[in-house]
Amino acid sequence: MTNTNNTWIARGAQKNQTYSTQIFNIDNGNGTTIDDVFYCVRDTVIDSIRPVYTEATDTTGAASANWKVGTAAGGTQIVGVTALQVAKAVGAAGTAGTLVATLIPAGSTIFFRHTGVASTEVGQYKLQMEYHVKP
Repeated sequence: MTNTNNTWIARGAQKNQTYSTQIFNIDNGNGTTIDDVFYCVRDTVIDSIRPVYTEATDTTGAASANWKVGTAAGGTQIVGVTALQVAKAVGAAGTAGTLVATLIPAGSTIFFRHTGVASTEVGQYKLQMEYHVKP
């Protein structure tokens, strides 16, 4: 029997995968940055990147902190500077960042950068990247 619809089924490395960064504390210090890195062994296609809140945020102030994603430390080649959201519950997913680039070549490193605030703001989050390896 011949497959006439050319269906491709993702298996193994080509299936959708998820990477979660370390947990970032929103009020770690004004302008203080923390980086998390992901190394691409193969060509990687990014489907989405969004914050997932591991501790509820206040109704104000959290938006003064931000995150960005690039191919260099502090870069914005993948997602530009994106403010965190206020009044998010534990387990809530924030709005996905706008992807500037989606195909990351093998041998590249992806840098997830958190920039905090100094004022006392309740809340913590991690960034969650959905991706798949290019076949």
